[in-house]
Amino acid sequence: MLRDVVPADREYWAGAAGDAPFPFGTPLVAGATLDRPQPAWFHPDVPPEPEIPFRHTVLFADEDLIVVDKPGFVPSTSNGRIVRETVQTRLRVEFGEDEIVPLHRLDRLTSGVLVCSRRAATRGSYQRLFQERAVEKLYVARVDGPVTVGPEWEPVALPMRKERGARQVTVGEGGTETLTWLRAVGPDTVEVRPVTGHTHQIRVVLNHLGMPIMGDDTYPVDRGLALYDYSSPLALRAVAVAFDDPHRGSRRVFRVGGAGGL
Repeated sequence: MLRDVVPADREYWAGAAGDAPFPFGTPLVAGATLDRPQPAWFHPDVPPEPEIPFRHTVLFADEDLIVVDKPGFVPSTSNGRIVRETVQTRLRVEFGEDEIVPLHRLDRLTSGVLVCSRRAATRGSYQRLFQERAVEKLYVARVDGPVTVGPEWEPVALPMRKERGARQVTVGEGGTETLTWLRAVGPDTVEVRPVTGHTHQIRVVLNHLGMPIMGDDTYPVDRGLALYDYSSPLALRAVAVAFDDPHRGSRRVFRVGGAGGL
């Protein structure tokens, strides 16, 4: 929020507010006098980062959404350590749009379908779909060890807790209740439909059931954070996302890699 005078420390653009003296997106001239507080936005200085050598693929784009196939090792959004080499920043640069924001989150190591909003005007209604669990998601995981579920869909309810500063999520009394559906589709492969969206939910569930995901750096053993070690990819892929589009009035289904339907 700027007051009195537009600072000269960087470039600013007018933010949105009902009584703002400048239209949204107007460049604000350094030294200009402000007769009332003005919301503003700017591009923060971002230090150089090592390039992450994996690229996303755009699966779909219209005026409201961009859907990508996110590679493993690339964060969806900034995690405080990586800013430039995120899907969000890469898409903003690629499309020349500052409003692009992922509507949900995939772990840095997880690959697959990621749905992003490109317009603030419609973002809220899409975000509500995810908040209200009106979006169906399908994942495929290759596991280390024998598959401990059958070929029919089975619900798994577990309480989960993540302590501040800890990387691992634990299962135990007093945690947040989670619900995940699982079924075996091969000798080392499981399909997963998470209903809730707890941190590391799928990884925790499969590890708890004795079948940790291949390449997992946190379960069952926390091997430490190595942002630029690409030697052990996580074998977890978001293969499909489906929802009823509140603006198009139609069913949206986004898939990768020949995934089955939802």
